[in-house]
Amino acid sequence: MLTQTAEYALRAMSALAARRGQTIPATELATQADVPPPYLAKIMQQLAATELVKGRRGIGGGYTLSADPEKVTALDVILAVGPIRQPRSESELEALGDGYKSLHREIDKAAEAVLAKFRSVTISQIIQDVDAIRQDEDDVPAVVSKVGAADQRATPNGLAS
Repeated sequence: MLTQTAEYALRAMSALAARRGQTIPATELATQADVPPPYLAKIMQQLAATELVKGRRGIGGGYTLSADPEKVTALDVILAVGPIRQPRSESELEALGDGYKSLHREIDKAAEAVLAKFRSVTISQIIQDVDAIRQDEDDVPAVVSKVGAADQRATPNGLAS
């Protein structure tokens, strides 16, 4: 029901929220969120345009969450990267004139339920569990260990670097 872009945007926001206050390099964020780097760049531009994230170029650059994850809803993120189908009014249903008004009404009820759900979920409720990230030996994301200090990074052998 969601576009791939919307899901990737939610992943990126969830990953940033898990490391709130840190600037995460784009390549590291792409790995952590499991989003192709070129696609992530496009998504992050859209999120930055709506001031949900801030981007910084150069050495020490990357992305940081600029919005309060307690206040940003999943729907805010989804709408930042593209449209989502909105339920139609009764007059819009009448104007369709295709004989499927009752079908359209049921589809719109389902769409409204989805919108209501996304409107009720905040980013803080879907923060990525960085301890649950599967780590392959050759592709290990550098993530903050929840049990370690905020500036420590997890490594494949479990030791902080």
